[in-house]
Amino acid sequence: MSMPRLILPSDFEKSGRDRRQLVELCNSGELTRVRRGVYAKTAAVRELSPLQNYGLNILAFQALTSRQPVLCHASAALLWGLWIVGTPRRLHVMTDVMVGGRNENGVIRHRGSMTDGLQRCGPFLLTDKLTTVMQLILALDFPYAVAICDSSLRAPNREHQFNHFTPPIVESPQFEPLWQSTYPQGQALRREDLMVAADKLPTASARRRALAVISFANPLSGSAGESISRAKMHLFGFPAPVLQKHFTLRDGSDAFTDFWFQKIKLVGEFDGKGKYLRDDWGGGLSIQDRVMKEKQRENQIRAQVSGFVRWEWKEMMNRERFISLLREAGLRQQ
Repeated sequence: MSMPRLILPSDFEKSGRDRRQLVELCNSGELTRVRRGVYAKTAAVRELSPLQNYGLNILAFQALTSRQPVLCHASAALLWGLWIVGTPRRLHVMTDVMVGGRNENGVIRHRGSMTDGLQRCGPFLLTDKLTTVMQLILALDFPYAVAICDSSLRAPNREHQFNHFTPPIVESPQFEPLWQSTYPQGQALRREDLMVAADKLPTASARRRALAVISFANPLSGSAGESISRAKMHLFGFPAPVLQKHFTLRDGSDAFTDFWFQKIKLVGEFDGKGKYLRDDWGGGLSIQDRVMKEKQRENQIRAQVSGFVRWEWKEMMNRERFISLLREAGLRQQ
């Protein structure tokens, strides 16, 4: 859906109204304060997803700055569609001069170039995909850094290309960018380019950290949950699975499983809620029909293998439970 129109005190004054009315409208619930000095209609704000609401916050921040900000880290990642988990709590922007605090009014300022390695996406300036990925690889714990890197290597799906990127000096097409962390946007990165960027990092520890993530990354991963699951399996000493193992179902259709452990003929599947709730996933089927279809798929795959194990976010995020679940399925740690 479209972003709500932002309302500034100056807008009220231009129409001959007193800016103090904004406070009254907020108190009545008609308006919502997006940031200090920026408002929007409450009904429109309530229609936004958490990530779109985050994007509205950035739009409000940009409306108040004298110099256009350069989005980076998690803020830029959501325009690139990289697999960020959850909604960031703060805005991330670049600065070439650190004045005041690094973290102020919900905005984290990162020291870096305001001219090199940038792209434009609609009304926003942001770090390019390579720069954004390298920033997050160094900032996040290994499993979450792997999710970012996996998504950056994936070839984008044309049906889900929402955002358009141009060089910063080129006027961007007029469109409203989508803030999301499911479908990677823009051209896929090459592993070689990530390796080159890692080699240029200033410290040996940073280089080791980045190269460990880049070497482990796999573009066959289908979601953040799958990437984090695989990374945790690695950290816990479980054998590396084959990704997207192909099976043929009874009707001749193809099925690809998240994880395949060849030695013990075990299939592993990560279940995110999105699989059943996203409109674009179910081919027009109701949620009940989607669940039934998935159960039929699982039963037909089970008939061809020795074991089948599923897990959800809450199990994967609990170290002891995840290890126990994998061991109960027959996997052994090295």
